Amino acid sequence: MTGPAVCVIMPAYNAGRFIEEAIRSVMGQTYRNWELLVIDDGSKDDTVEVVKQLCREDGRITLLQNPQNMGVAHTRNRGLDLCDGRYAALLDSDDVWHPEKLEKQLLLAQDTGADVIYCSYGIMDEQGAKQCEDFLVPAQTDFERTLIQGYISCSTALLSPKVARHYRFDDQYYHEDLALWLQILRDGCPARGVTEVLAQYRVMEGTRAANKLRSAAYRWQIYRKMLGYSLPKSGKLLVQYGLLGLKKYKKQAE
Repeated sequence: MTGPAVCVIMPAYNAGRFIEEAIRSVMGQTYRNWELLVIDDGSKDDTVEVVKQLCREDGRITLLQNPQNMGVAHTRNRGLDLCDGRYAALLDSDDVWHPEKLEKQLLLAQDTGADVIYCSYGIMDEQGAKQCEDFLVPAQTDFERTLIQGYISCSTALLSPKVARHYRFDDQYYHEDLALWLQILRDGCPARGVTEVLAQYRVMEGTRAANKLRSAAYRWQIYRKMLGYSLPKSGKLLVQYGLLGLKKYKKQAE
């Protein structure tokens, strides 16, 4: 396909176990007009060597290395700074896309004019086995819905050139991605979803995604500090978030 160029941003830190699979899922996209920026954040394993080999296979892949460990928010922001008016797509180094992910999201972006496009995704463990039910997203979301249920995730997000130019992750919040989505949506930017499963999200033991109590605490920080909500309102939102989270990660029946 031809069409608007997409800048894919992949931060990487000690990602040698999974990064080849993630990169090859970009290489396998049916939509071909993309550039992948892999930004290494001071890895101490073989991440850089793996990426260099893939760069030799495909000239659309570029490896950048931070001068020191800067954290994922600054690393993603560095990628956004290099997008130069293109669509920006985010992909974590341990997640994977289905082949038609970019193609279907770009078609929806062009049909709706939305600034943020997301999609449904599967949830897998470290070995790639299905961990729980697929997370199916609605066709659209907004600020109020995102307060209690996050349908946009970094590895599914496609951002319009306007959003890629003007918005950045804020590292003062541990849930820097949620803070960004809320800021974008509060400013009135429309978000639309491809309800089809187009990505696989990997949950690993010991990561922040796997620790639900800690995740709730960081969401509380956003309610109270970023948004300035009262204790009662923040508490009500957190309870709603927790109930929906239990449903999201419900285990498959044997």
